[in-house]
Amino acid sequence: MSGLALRGNIVTREEVLENGLLQIEGDSIVAALSREESQNYRGTVLSFEGHFILPGFIDLHLHGLEGYDFTEHRKEGLLEISQKLPTFGVTGFLATTLTVKLETLFTLLDEVAPLSTPPRGARILGIHLEGPHLAPERRGAHDPHLLRKPCKEEIVHLLKRGGGIVKRITIAPELEGALETIEYLAGEGILVSLGHSTADYQTAQEACQRGAKLVTHLFNGMDPLHHRRPNLLAFALESEAIYAEIIADAVHVSPEILRLAFKCKTPQKIFPVSDAIKVAGLPDGVYPYQPEEVELKNGKAELKRTGTLAGSVCLLNRALLNLKKHVGLSLPELALVGSFLPARLLGIENILGSLEKGKKADVAVVDEHFTVQATFIAGKKVYERT
Repeated sequence: MSGLALRGNIVTREEVLENGLLQIEGDSIVAALSREESQNYRGTVLSFEGHFILPGFIDLHLHGLEGYDFTEHRKEGLLEISQKLPTFGVTGFLATTLTVKLETLFTLLDEVAPLSTPPRGARILGIHLEGPHLAPERRGAHDPHLLRKPCKEEIVHLLKRGGGIVKRITIAPELEGALETIEYLAGEGILVSLGHSTADYQTAQEACQRGAKLVTHLFNGMDPLHHRRPNLLAFALESEAIYAEIIADAVHVSPEILRLAFKCKTPQKIFPVSDAIKVAGLPDGVYPYQPEEVELKNGKAELKRTGTLAGSVCLLNRALLNLKKHVGLSLPELALVGSFLPARLLGIENILGSLEKGKKADVAVVDEHFTVQATFIAGKKVYERT
C-alpha cells in the first residue's frame, strides 16, 4: 500500500480545513487533518496550497462531451467520455441515453454491459435511461416518433438485458401504466425520476408515494408554475419527500430562479447536473444531432430547426461556480450538492461522495474560479492542469 497526502484547503460537508492535509493510503482516504493536526506528517505531500480540495464531482445526467455521444457512439463514446471528464473534476457519472428505438436501446445495453471504467477515466456508475417513456408535449429535444407508453414486459426485458447497469430511469408519471411501472422499478432498486411531463400535483405526489425519488432537470421539460393548477413543478418545489436535479448553467434556468429553487428545496434536496450533450467543449457551429441539427452559439445549444434547447454545454465545475456566484452556496454546501447527494441517491454514499475516512480517494482540486487543477480517482492522479 502506497501513501501520499494532499495539502490545501480541504472542503468537507461541515467545514473548510484551511491549509489542511488529506491523507490517502492506497485507494482510500485515511484522514482529513487540520493544519495543526498535520504538522507531524512525514510522508509524501503534493502541495495545492491556496486551492480547494473537494470530493470528486458526480454527474447523474450526462449525454456526451467533445464530439462523443453515449447513445450514438455506444461503448467507444462511453469510454471517451469517461476519460475526458476528469478534466472537469468529474470522477463518477451516469451515462444518459436519448430516446431511440427499443431495439437500438437493447443493442446499446448489450454492447456496454458489463460496465468497465477505463484507466484514468471517471467511474462509470451506471446508465440513466431518459426516454422513451416521456410526454410528447414536453419532449424537448427527444424524437416524438420514438416516444412510447411504459410496458412492464418491456421494462423487465430492459433491466434483464442491462444486467444491473441501468441505475436510473426518467418517466412521465401521467402516462398510461406509468404509476404501476414506477412502483415496479422502485421495488427493483432503480432510481425513478419524474420528468418530461405534464403531470398534475396529485399524479406527481402518487408517483412519489409509489417510489419515485427525484425530479429530472427542474423547470425544464415540464409545465410552468400556475397558481390555480398545481403540477409536477409545484410538487417538486413544495414537497420535502422528493429530490430535484437542476441544470445550473444559467441558460436553462436563470440565476434568479436558481436562487428560488434553492430557497424552496434547500441544498439538502437539490443538486446540479450538467445534462451535457456531445457539442459541449466544441467551438460554436452547427452539428448533427439525431435526428436533427444542433446549433452551438455563445454557450447555448439549440435545435436549429425549432430553437428548442437541446441540452447543456456546462460541465459540473462551472455549474458549481454558478451556484457559488448566483445562489451564494458555501464551499461545504457545494461539496454536498456536487458529490454527496448524487452518491446518496445511488446508494453509494458509504464509499463515495465526501472526504471521509474509509471512502475512496476521489478528489477534485479547484481554484477560486472552480478551474480544475488536478483530479484523483482511487488515490491516483488522473489529471493535472499544466
